[in-house]
Amino acid sequence: MPRPSEPLLAWLRTMLKDRGLNTAHVAEKSGIERSRIKRILGGSDPMTVDELMQLSDALDLDPSDLANQRLPEAPAAGPQLAEAPAEDGPDVDPFGNQPEQLFRIAFALGCTFFFIADPTQLEGSGVPEAVLRKHASQGQLPIKLEAAYHKYNEPRYDAAGITLTLSFDALYDCTFPWSSVLQFVLFPD
Repeated sequence: MPRPSEPLLAWLRTMLKDRGLNTAHVAEKSGIERSRIKRILGGSDPMTVDELMQLSDALDLDPSDLANQRLPEAPAAGPQLAEAPAEDGPDVDPFGNQPEQLFRIAFALGCTFFFIADPTQLEGSGVPEAVLRKHASQGQLPIKLEAAYHKYNEPRYDAAGITLTLSFDALYDCTFPWSSVLQFVLFPD
């Protein structure tokens, strides 16, 4: 049975998504542990009034934002029909571009991830030459993207690859051809 707070939680999740934020960023701004935020917004743990205020501050919401929302009514209590299980998994294509799908999933989940790129394919990519030279002998350029900073990575996708804003000694727009992505690791919370 859905909880009476589900409409409010759905609205908070929408606000988080509309502002291009993830739970890591909100955890940092609110001072609430990321795992706790995920349990609250997922509806598995109740939320205190203090936590609602901390989340509101982290999302730059004020009391009038909440007061002006037309939240849907919570479903009536009583027996509910179970939803039919999904016939297939998430919207992934096993025959599609796997590196692209992995980047999209990692950014959508808002989790920290790590990928290894082939530095020999990155000439003129925007990655600083000193970084490429340093990793050329190893044949691997490791890149770790912390969830709290996904908003600043500004992923841009096209048929040839992904362009990310990365910080080395300064900010750089770096393009990684799909073929340059050798490994991909997710760090779920």
